[in-house]
Amino acid sequence: MKYDHILVRYGELGLKGKNQKQFLKTLVNNMRRQVEREIGKRPDVIREQGRLSIPLKGQPPQPFYPALDRVFGISTYSPVMTTSLDPADIQAAVLSELAQVPLEGKTFRVSVRRANKRFPIRSMDFQLQLAEAILAKYPQLVPNLTNYDLEISVDIRFEQAHIFLEKRPGLGGLPLGTGGRAELLLSGGIDSPVAGWLMMRRGVVVEGLHFHSYPYTSKQAEEKVLHLAEKMAAYSGHIDLHLVPFTPIQEAIGANCHSNIRITLMRRIMLRIAEQIADLRHAKALVTGDNIGQVASQTIESLYAINEVTTMPVLRPLLTYDKVDTVKIAKAIDTYETSVLPYEDCCTVFVPKEPKTKPKRHECAREEGRIEGLDELIRQAIEGTETVRCFANGSQPPKRAKLMDLIAAKDEDNG
Repeated sequence: MKYDHILVRYGELGLKGKNQKQFLKTLVNNMRRQVEREIGKRPDVIREQGRLSIPLKGQPPQPFYPALDRVFGISTYSPVMTTSLDPADIQAAVLSELAQVPLEGKTFRVSVRRANKRFPIRSMDFQLQLAEAILAKYPQLVPNLTNYDLEISVDIRFEQAHIFLEKRPGLGGLPLGTGGRAELLLSGGIDSPVAGWLMMRRGVVVEGLHFHSYPYTSKQAEEKVLHLAEKMAAYSGHIDLHLVPFTPIQEAIGANCHSNIRITLMRRIMLRIAEQIADLRHAKALVTGDNIGQVASQTIESLYAINEVTTMPVLRPLLTYDKVDTVKIAKAIDTYETSVLPYEDCCTVFVPKEPKTKPKRHECAREEGRIEGLDELIRQAIEGTETVRCFANGSQPPKRAKLMDLIAAKDEDNG
């Protein structure tokens, strides 16, 4: 079957107002980069009214599908055959398209969308005309407007007509890069990668923050998180992951604070560190995989006590999700199998036997006051943070550097 374009629809972006052009520009750039990463060549992308299209230039459309399936902002897309606006040419293209697919016992309908109102035949009349021609040539087909196996779509534009049988679903959402930047607390479990992916789907550029407790946690646990970042980077090209040494702080909590409140204290201090790193990285929000009531630190009371330490927005896209729904997304984005690998993170290693589910803010503040030199420990953790740039599915070796060296180099460039 010879297709000459891939027609891309962008759904929600069509509702944008004066800034629609910027959203579309970002979507076009993301499409070009993602296709280039997948097939090694940057494609042309043509803007039409309410649509985008990629000229195939003699190439088959299938190699483009994996890339387009990972571009946020695409509603649906279709491989299309284009013709002139001559009704006879359109009819010939429709019949030619059907000749390439199995038809025996299939039901069908014809859908005509007439964006070009100057086209001489009304949509409904042209649908009937095409259906009659189809039945005359392919009598084995059965027309059915509601329960159909095949939909023959004709999109009549201003200079040409598009004919297609297939409408493939996209990810929807908003183009990555239109929603600002946020720091994702990436634990290594099922929830946090899904939370990060959902924020990316709303256009937010996400960086990862992982708190490790070596030697209490293994190097395999770190490799697991790096692998998760690579899985997420399949939708963005790369993701920067900040590895924060958390062992001294956890040891200080264990030595000085009541055991039933340890997890709450750890999460409060993690948010303090995350907020400072976010400021250094010009991020405007933090993201977590919290889900109401899933564990002791995710009750309303715990979240209230934890949130007290930061003025930065803490976004929790999974707050109301059923675990089954989260697992379903994790499998769809290919993070689930990595997330369930049996390597413990810093929270599971230090979890108390009976964690408090309704901690009070004043209790948390009192317990933290028992940690001598907490601000210095936080400063040391940030200074010891290593940043790893992880590339899509390990397509390139990760690049490592000290976070503070990156900040200093950037400040020097800006100066």
